[in-house]
Amino acid sequence: MWRKIGRLFILTQIILFAEELNFTASVNRTEVGLDEAVVLTVSVEGNNIDKIPSPQLPDLPDFDIGGTSSSQSTSIQIINGKFTKQQLINFIYTLYPKKIGELTIGICKLEFQGKTYTTQPIKITVIKGKTKPARPPSAGPAPSEPRVPISENLKLLASVNRKTIYLGEQVNVEFSLYNRLNLSNLNLTETPSFSGFWVEPIFDAKKINFQKKSINGKLYEVCLLKKAALFPMTTGKLKIGPMKMDAEIVQPPRDFFDFFGRAKVVQLESEPLYITVKPLPETGKPEEFTGGVGRFSMSATLDRTTSEAAEPITLTIKIKGTGNIRLIEKPKIPPISGVKVLDPETKDNVKIVNNRVKGYKEFRYPLIPQVDGEHLIPSIKIAYFDPRDKKYHTIKTEQLTFTATRTTAAAEAVRAGGLKILGSDINYIKSDRLRLTAQKYSADWWVLLMYFASLIIVGLSLIYRRHQAKLLTDRAYARKLRANKEVRRKIKEAERCLAKQEIQKFYGLLSKILIGYIGDRFNLDTRMLTREQLTEELIKRNVKEELVKRISTVIERCETVRFSPGGEYDEPMDMLQRIKEIIREL
Repeated sequence: MWRKIGRLFILTQIILFAEELNFTASVNRTEVGLDEAVVLTVSVEGNNIDKIPSPQLPDLPDFDIGGTSSSQSTSIQIINGKFTKQQLINFIYTLYPKKIGELTIGICKLEFQGKTYTTQPIKITVIKGKTKPARPPSAGPAPSEPRVPISENLKLLASVNRKTIYLGEQVNVEFSLYNRLNLSNLNLTETPSFSGFWVEPIFDAKKINFQKKSINGKLYEVCLLKKAALFPMTTGKLKIGPMKMDAEIVQPPRDFFDFFGRAKVVQLESEPLYITVKPLPETGKPEEFTGGVGRFSMSATLDRTTSEAAEPITLTIKIKGTGNIRLIEKPKIPPISGVKVLDPETKDNVKIVNNRVKGYKEFRYPLIPQVDGEHLIPSIKIAYFDPRDKKYHTIKTEQLTFTATRTTAAAEAVRAGGLKILGSDINYIKSDRLRLTAQKYSADWWVLLMYFASLIIVGLSLIYRRHQAKLLTDRAYARKLRANKEVRRKIKEAERCLAKQEIQKFYGLLSKILIGYIGDRFNLDTRMLTREQLTEELIKRNVKEELVKRISTVIERCETVRFSPGGEYDEPMDMLQRIKEIIREL
C-alpha cells in the first residue's frame, strides 16, 4: 500500500513540475590524458522546447573545441486532456585540454522566454599520458523500440501502373503511406522529381486521410499522398525520384512510470522507380504526325464566311481526345491560293477523367485574303499514334470556304499610303507669270493644333494596330504584356484567402502566382517543368543565381506547407512580401 502511495506522490510531482525547465551540464570523465578528449554534454529538458536556442558556452582558454553535435528524445504527455511534449535536447561538445593540471569548465548559460538559466562549473584533472578508456557519452534516455519492427509496419511506397511505355504515352504514379503504428506527426521533407516527364497532377493530399486496407493478410491504414500522370518526353530509362518524409511515432511505455509513452522521429523514403520508354516506330509514320500519342479527333471552323477589305478571318483547328494533349504540335496548313496564313495562337484545356488525361487543344490561324473571290480551305490532316493497337492513324477536317470582297482596293490604299489618284483633276499652272500676285497666308493657331493632333492620332493608331497584330501572332509578347495584370489579380485573391485563415489554400496560390508569373515573363510552359527544370530554365535566361535560389526556396516552402497542414509555416505576410520582391526583381 505504501509503495502505491509513493508512486502516486512521484507521479503527482511529475505533473506539477512538468512546466519547469531543467538545464544541466556534465562530462563523460573528470580525469583525462593530455592527448585525450573530454565530452561536455549540456542538457535542456522541458515541455515544447522545439525552438530553444543553443546554450552559451563559457570562455574556454584551456581547451580546444574539436567538434559539436546534438541529440533529442521526446515523450508525449496528456495533462487535463491536453497533449504536451516532454523533450530532452543534448548539445554535445568535444574538448581537448591544452595543458596538464586542474582545469575548469565554467558556467554555461541559456536565455529562453525571458529567463536566464545557468549550470554549475565542472573541474577536470589533466594528467600526462593516457587514462583508462571512458564509456561513450550518453545522449540521454534511449527511447524504447516499438514491439513491432518499424520497417514492416510503416512504409512510404511508390508505384506505377506500367513500367514499359512508348514515348508520349501516359503512365500514372502514386505515393502512399502504409501504417500500423501510432503516428503523432508527419512532415514532407522532399517532393519526388520527374525529370524527363511532362507532369499532370491528378491528386495531392491536403490532409492525412487513412483508409483501412488488407495487404498479404495484414491490415494497414493507407493514405494516398500524391498521384500524377506522367508523359515521357525522351526515350530510354527514366527515373522517378523518391519522396521523403519525417514521421513521429508514439512508442509504447516501458514500465508503470513511463505511462505517457515516448516519441521517436524516423525518416521515410520511397524507392526510386525506373520507366523504360520505347521510341515510336518509324515504319509507317505519316508526314502529318504532330506528336500526339493516344486517341484523338479533329475539327475545323471559321469565325465567319465573308471578309471585306482584307479583314482577317480566324481558322480554328480543334484537336480533342485522350492522351498527351499539351504536347501535340500545330498541324501543317496546306497552301491556300490568294490567302496569307499567319502563325497560330494556341489554347489548351485538360481534365482528369478516370485517371486519364482528356481535353482539347486549339490552334487559331489568322487568314488574310489577298485577292477577291471565293477561297477554298482544303482538308487539314494530322496523324497520331495509338499505343493500344500500336499503329498510326490519320484524321482530317472537312473543306471550308469563305468569300473576300474589296481586297484589291484595300491593298492599293495601303501601298499608296492612304492616297489614291482618281484622275486628271489638277489644272495647269498659269503661264503668265507677270499677272500673278504674291499670296500670303498664315493659318490660325487652332488649325495648326488640329494638324499636329491629327498626326499624333494617326501615329497612335498605327502603333495600336501593330500592337493588336502582335498580340495575335506573338504569344510570348501577349503573355509578357498580361503578366503584371494577372499577378495583381491573383495576389488580391491570395489576400482574401489569408483574411479567411485558409492557410493551405493561401500557400497554394502563392506558389501558382510565382510559377505563373515566371511562365508569362519568360514564355515558359511551367506546368510541364519540375522545380529543378524551372531552375535550369531561369539560369539559361541569365537570371541571377542568388535570385534563382530564392525562387526555388520559396516554391519548395509553399509546397511543404501544402503537404503538411499540421507543420510549421512562415509568417504568411512575410512570404507574400518575399514573392512581391522576387516579381519586382524579375
